[in-house]
Amino acid sequence: MRRVAIVTVLSGALAAGVLAAGPAAQAETKPADKLGKEVTSTSQQPISKKQLIAEAQSMGQPLTAKEKASVQAATYCRTIQYTRGRKASNGKWIIAVTSRLYWCYNGYSVRSYRANLKAYTYNKYKWVWKGWKVKKATHPSNWAYVTTYAQGAFYYTGNRYTYKPYVILRGYKNGAYKWKVGG
Repeated sequence: MRRVAIVTVLSGALAAGVLAAGPAAQAETKPADKLGKEVTSTSQQPISKKQLIAEAQSMGQPLTAKEKASVQAATYCRTIQYTRGRKASNGKWIIAVTSRLYWCYNGYSVRSYRANLKAYTYNKYKWVWKGWKVKKATHPSNWAYVTTYAQGAFYYTGNRYTYKPYVILRGYKNGAYKWKVGG
């Protein structure tokens, strides 16, 4: 049984599969202040193997033959996306860290996965991007689940404080998932 988890860094993305997520639901977690409000945005959906392969091709990151074989061997594929950051009163993101996890599984193990990690700041002079504190995707030796960790650091020049939003996503071999956000 061959499993694939090829990790390459491509402009803030870890690679081992591809697909797209639908519209995001949003939940306010703290009241608005001068620095905007803390917000978590979510999205999750199943995806077919054909859609996953076609999406990878259309995004310019086609799957290798080994990755395609691993996706075809899996029974199901799924995606989840969480965005954590701050929003202004007009609804635009001020700063955000986004983690999108795609994984294919067959009920016994995870067959392949990919994590796309992105950071955003609307004003690089007020909110200075200081880099990734944590940025990785990993799995245990038995491939029972995959986990992505994403934590960025944004320095706000107005109060000289560093904000560190984070997103942790875990996808299991049965299609279930858990998440944790904060910062």
